[in-house]
Amino acid sequence: MDWLLVPVGVLLIFVGVVDVFFTVLHYDGFGFLSSRLYHRLYDLVRFVTRPLPRKYRALGLSTAAPLMVPVTIVVWILLVSWGYALVYYAGMVNGDFSLSVGPLDPSFMESLYFSGITISTLGLGDITPTSAFFQVIAVSEALTGFGILTLAITYVLGIYGIFQQLGVLSAGLYHQAQDTSDPLSILTPHFPDGQHRGLETHMMQLHRGIVEIYEGIRRYPIVYYYHSRRAYRSLPYTFRMIGGMAGALRWGLPTHHPGSRTPWLSTLIAGLENVEAYLEDRFLSEILEDAPEPVPYETFQAALERDKEPTDPWLDGFLRINAFMHDLARLKDDPDPEEAYERYNEWLPFAHRNRTFYEALARDLGYELDELEGGPGELIF
Repeated sequence: MDWLLVPVGVLLIFVGVVDVFFTVLHYDGFGFLSSRLYHRLYDLVRFVTRPLPRKYRALGLSTAAPLMVPVTIVVWILLVSWGYALVYYAGMVNGDFSLSVGPLDPSFMESLYFSGITISTLGLGDITPTSAFFQVIAVSEALTGFGILTLAITYVLGIYGIFQQLGVLSAGLYHQAQDTSDPLSILTPHFPDGQHRGLETHMMQLHRGIVEIYEGIRRYPIVYYYHSRRAYRSLPYTFRMIGGMAGALRWGLPTHHPGSRTPWLSTLIAGLENVEAYLEDRFLSEILEDAPEPVPYETFQAALERDKEPTDPWLDGFLRINAFMHDLARLKDDPDPEEAYERYNEWLPFAHRNRTFYEALARDLGYELDELEGGPGELIF
């Protein structure tokens, strides 16, 4: 069976090197091994920490993403070094290696030892390849090991660059909100005396932040599993605040109002929906439910004009948004029921998807909803 050693070793080397290439160097960052390793490791940490009190469970989850980095690098090095060790062992059996202190007793541990000192470029010189072929193989392993460690440093720097971008975006939302638990409060400073100010720039900046996070997660999937001590520095909080604010601005004002027609607003909403669809397809473990049917027009009109308490929670949510934006923009005329009903029909699918996505994302990443809605600035652990 010694003839199997070389092809198996070459296969292991190939798997390790190709996964490094697709994970670190490829633009789309879809390492077939590393991405599965991230998911399995996070599931393991989540399973182990599930019975713990909330404080210690959050602490455990926060270590998952940092652990993924060294574990992935170690797996790459092990695959390559074990692959080379199998190739070296075949050479040792055939007498292509010598030991400086005496005769070499071929064994897999000896070949693994030689592979380890070669990939780490230690080169102790106690075991030496005597044939040109294995000398070339040893040089190739040293270069491969140096390349992996260099690319690993690049990978780490890229990951923490995306973490920083997420932190800047989420902290900006947290600081802008008058009420850190209410997405609508982000809009308050942009309507002094009822006149909208700076919305275009604000929407453009938020869209850019969302796109940067999307590109970062697509390039470095490990970023998705990041878990912070502060709930506001998280993906669920970011999507909740941006989605709630964008939905209120787009559909909480009358259709003809210039604030709801800010050009970058539609771009932000489209970007938000695309990113949510990508994360749902790539990461979420549950399928999001469809939006409920809108209430009949008569029910909507009665709740809008007669201040009748609605039994439908989504209708109640829209009416609160409509009233908030009406007061914020200091509109004098009462909303037209038919026009408001059209806005409600357009708002409902967006708001429902944003809400269900946010809740599923929070559950998937181990956050409690009250942490994200009650006091997201407080330390979880």
